[in-house]
Amino acid sequence: MQRRDFLTGAVAVGAGVVFTSGKLLADEGKGEPPIRLKSKDSPSALEQGHVPLVDVPDKVKAGQWIDVNVKVGFMKEHPSTPEHWIRYVSLLADGKEIAKVERNVGGIVSASATFKIKLDKSVKLEAIQNCNLHGTWISEAVKVEVS
Repeated sequence: MQRRDFLTGAVAVGAGVVFTSGKLLADEGKGEPPIRLKSKDSPSALEQGHVPLVDVPDKVKAGQWIDVNVKVGFMKEHPSTPEHWIRYVSLLADGKEIAKVERNVGGIVSASATFKIKLDKSVKLEAIQNCNLHGTWISEAVKVEVS
């Protein structure tokens, strides 16, 4: 691989996180709201592998950079194969999209995502992901206190 090709690929990977401002995303053109976990006590196999889990500190300092880890599949990891993959993972703060990572092809990128953000006020964070086979799913809200 030539250095130029490597650098082009590295820039494309580094540009994978896109910051936007928007509203709650609907299921890929179908107009349906994201699917929520129906019961923590008895989640279905689809829920176990599709409902995202947001991992973030409970309390942070204003303006401090923090990592928000989103695991796709709160009980078991979502597969990543050419036939079954996650198209995107979005991060919402108080219902508004603040960050998004997209995958154009399946099978070579983990379903999970990490976002580095800073907050200036307390928020509820949620994650939305879209599976190419099973639609759009949303996590439970996680409250982050900012001091």
